[in-house]
Parts: sequence; C-alpha cells; structure tokens
Amino acid sequence: MADPFRDARAVSPSTMTIQNHSEARTIKAVLEIRPSEWCPLTTTGEDVIDAQMLLANDVCHCEFMVDTTGADGDITIEHSSQAHDDPCSCHVFAEFDCVPAIVGVEPDGIVVSVYLPGHDVIWDLVSALKEVSERVVLRKIIEEQGTSAERARTIDMESMTDKQRQALELAVEHGYYDQPSEVSLSEIASELDISKQALSQRLATAERRVFTQLFPD
Repeated sequence: MADPFRDARAVSPSTMTIQNHSEARTIKAVLEIRPSEWCPLTTTGEDVIDAQMLLANDVCHCEFMVDTTGADGDITIEHSSQAHDDPCSCHVFAEFDCVPAIVGVEPDGIVVSVYLPGHDVIWDLVSALKEVSERVVLRKIIEEQGTSAERARTIDMESMTDKQRQALELAVEHGYYDQPSEVSLSEIASELDISKQALSQRLATAERRVFTQLFPD
C-alpha cells in the first residue's frame, strides 16, 4: 500500500509554527487503532481497501478508497471531513510531531505506521492515543539501522498475549523500569486486579519475548 503521507504533513498550520528542521528517524511503531466515535475514520469497514488522513486547521480530512461492487472491481473515493473541538488521533500525532501512514484497513479500525524521534516517546504516544480512541494496540516496534531490511530490529508485540502486553504497557507507562522505579509491582497488580505473583509471571514472559527478539542469537 502506498504511503498516503509522502507529500503531506499531519500538522495544523493554525497552531504550529513551521520551522526548517530535519532529523534522522529510525524508530518506527506499528499501531492498531479503533477511532473514537467522533473521528471520521470510524466509517472504515470491510469495503474500505485504502484510506488516508490529514489534520489541517483543526479539521480532520479522511479519504477512503471503497470497493463498491465487489467482483466487478469498481472503486470509488469517499471524502469525509469534520471540524471539532474534541481531540482525535490526528491531533495526537500532530502533537507528537509525527506523520502517520495508514498501512491497513480492518473492520474494527486502521493500522498505521509512524516514525518517532526516539524510544522514549513510544509509550507516551500510545497513552495519548488511548485517551482519544476506543482501542489502541502497539503491534510492532522497528529500529531501522540502515537502508537494508536485514539491518532492522523488530519487536513483534503480537507475539504476546493481550494480558502480557497490557501488563508490560502499564509497567512502562507507570515508570516501573525507571531507575529508581516510580511504582511497585503491587500497585500495578492492584490496577489490573490480579496478584503480585501473577503480574510478575506475565512481565517475565513478556520481557523474555522482547529480549529473544532483540538478541535472537
């Protein structure tokens, strides 16, 4: 699927001063997003085969490539735009100075990839998206070390169960892995309504899956 943002920036000119700035970005996140009810992207469905979105002047613009006749292969383009005060995923990506590319359309939402300025913003981005979306799942973290695909390191978050991924996300978001740690296992376990031992086991399994992907040899 072509990158719908090759020549567009997902920023709002009315709220952001454009400056000459260039930086290399090697960290890419792949996320599954089920948009909130006020986002135009909620119109995605099984007949949508491609989509793109852009935030401009606080208006969300979405275009959908829709298969209207199935076997006949007729394609139509539907445009949807909505101005609103409630933030949506477009606003979040703009806030983090990121340009999302929609790489998949699914019945329950969209799959986007986005290049980030560093590892430290991944979980902040996920947390912010969760505040304006019905569902957010971090599927992959890819560190591109060069132009060759063989030189990229990928962490496939879908190799974990939902419970393991949720435990790991909460641990990172709450600063469990910070030095010194900002939260205890007991506090996270209480939020998940599970025992400290069960949480420890989930985190250990999730951590093992991460490390085996980072250091396969």
